[in-house]
Amino acid sequence: MRFAALLLALLPVAAGAASPQAATPPPRTASFALIIGVNRSHEPDQPALRFADDDAARYLDLFRMLGARTYLLARMDDNTRRLHPQAAAEALDPKHPELASSVKKLGEDIALARSRGVETVAYVVYAGHGNVRNGEGYVSLEDGPLTGQTLSSDVVGKLGADRVHLIVDACYSYFLAYSRGPGGQRRPLPAGFTRAVGLALADNVGLLLSTSSARESHEWEAFEAGVFNHEVRSGLFGAADADGDGQVSYREIAAFVERANAAIPNERFRPQLHARPPKGSELLVDLRPGMERRLEVDGAQGAHYLLEDANGVRLAEFHNAQGQSLRLLRPPPRGPVFLRRMGDEAQEYALPTAQDVVRLESLSAEAPRVASRGAAHAAFQHIFTLPFGSDTVTDFAFREPPPLTLTKVSDSGSLRRQLGWGALALGVASAGAGMWATLEARDIRSSVSPELPQQEAAAHNRRIRTYNTASGVLYGVGGAAVLSGALLFLWPDSDTVPLATLSSDGAALGLTGAF
Repeated sequence: MRFAALLLALLPVAAGAASPQAATPPPRTASFALIIGVNRSHEPDQPALRFADDDAARYLDLFRMLGARTYLLARMDDNTRRLHPQAAAEALDPKHPELASSVKKLGEDIALARSRGVETVAYVVYAGHGNVRNGEGYVSLEDGPLTGQTLSSDVVGKLGADRVHLIVDACYSYFLAYSRGPGGQRRPLPAGFTRAVGLALADNVGLLLSTSSARESHEWEAFEAGVFNHEVRSGLFGAADADGDGQVSYREIAAFVERANAAIPNERFRPQLHARPPKGSELLVDLRPGMERRLEVDGAQGAHYLLEDANGVRLAEFHNAQGQSLRLLRPPPRGPVFLRRMGDEAQEYALPTAQDVVRLESLSAEAPRVASRGAAHAAFQHIFTLPFGSDTVTDFAFREPPPLTLTKVSDSGSLRRQLGWGALALGVASAGAGMWATLEARDIRSSVSPELPQQEAAAHNRRIRTYNTASGVLYGVGGAAVLSGALLFLWPDSDTVPLATLSSDGAALGLTGAF
């Protein structure tokens, strides 16, 4: 079964060799993909995501359309299993043993292709949770973290592909490839506060990272997917191929995603990305192996379009500028696929299933079946409202990532709670002992009468002063212990306490938290 699947990955090579008269035959390259989706982090205090498994399943479908040999690690929920039965049948648990096994098998496939003189390109895609500890970023598997250094050595390094493209939508994904510089003194930070490590140092590795996720990762129920992943997949369907050469470059995908989000007024909801191509080539994906089955959109009239299947799964979304023609991948003929024109002049087109090449101008429009709604509709409805074209790519310049918040993760959460309980117990015990000393002093005072000899009365007074002093000390200790325990319990529940803000203009240190 694995050998047959590998032959499918090499089919573009054979097809190119068998058709010497073709105008632009696919290059002698074989593609491979490792896709990971994690809804639930290994850290129990992290809120669960809803659509990381959906993102993983849709990436599987996309790379299969491109002929890539693909492995999938994701735990599918019931809805995703119904929508993506093939992905559900293949998916392994997103845990370290399954990851190591998949990397080993994929590495063997890549080694076989290279032994036959075939250039290899691998895609490592992650959707899920991320964080940073001691300046190093990591993403979550269900049974533990996967650091940027481990990702570099145990995944990317062991695959052994000629080129590797890393696509990550997770909190703090930028820090998988760039870490905080050494030190930790409270002083102005130099421009080189971040430094390249591991993945960022490899010449054959390209990076496509959702840097805005340092603040929060964006999911939208209307997409049933992460916003960043939906936009990237839309571009890789062909919507970002502005020059029409059948390939998507890093410049094109970065310009496409930036343009898609440019109209969102609230920066908090505006996904950002860090794109860095491997040295020597800006090519991200070659669409030509999958373009035999395609949708052609002429540029006579630019508009906002949505491509979805009969189950309402959004396959791709785009807004071509007037004069900008596009060619988009189409899924295998397993069911109806619809192209919906958004906006005031909403229309819907049913794509003929049996026809491989469909031209939009040849289709008849119908009224849309449904109208989209969602909890974040007010913000995300602005996505793809601005048209994308070749001028967008020409004007685009690779930029440094927006300001990022670096966090330090504390390992003392459980210890803090234990200390809190201990402090409260000490406070209660001290208060009880203080009350006992107070009562003893009162008993002695009540037993003193005017008839007592002066020497005996002086002894009673000394005991009363001793108990009063002891009770005062015990009350003070008890109060301090109770206050300390309360502070320990009321300290921020999150394990992340921001330490620094980084940007191209400089950096600042600070401490924040919710009490």
